[in-house]
Amino acid sequence: MADSRPRASLLRLGAPGPYVMATVIAGLLWLPVRLWEERDGPVQVAVVEAGLNAVIWGFFFFVLVRVGKPRPAEAERAAAWATTETALRRGAPPADEAGRAAVADNLPAVRRGALFGAAGGVLLLGPLIVLAIRAGWEVAAVGFGIVLVAILAVAVRTGRRERRLRAALTPVRGS
Repeated sequence: MADSRPRASLLRLGAPGPYVMATVIAGLLWLPVRLWEERDGPVQVAVVEAGLNAVIWGFFFFVLVRVGKPRPAEAERAAAWATTETALRRGAPPADEAGRAAVADNLPAVRRGALFGAAGGVLLLGPLIVLAIRAGWEVAAVGFGIVLVAILAVAVRTGRRERRLRAALTPVRGS
């Protein structure tokens, strides 16, 4: 029999926060390996190679974290997060009161994820673009730029949807 528990991210952050976090972790894991392999070569090349591995392997870490099933004790929290993700995709809050409360509770985490993703993406990929250009790896710099633009686009989209949901959940006050 199939498990009916919803799949949910272990990191409760809005997009692109979990991907950026996975990329940072992958980069920290790959950097010592690349520095060891390039001990006679320039450090810039080792950092750029570690950045390339981080961008690629960060995606796989991100997918692995999302595939995990929540523990039974976290099933309610995972269901609330799944409701929030569905509301973000649809752009409208759920009709039932419990769903609206779950979305309202998770909107700060959605905002943190969008802000962390945008700031982390710029702080991680911006210097990697500069290092790649200085090391003569223009194709890698273009790749980093494409990933950075995608991260910023997802962060802007998530931020707009979060504001729209927050406005829809806020009761209208007036006379």
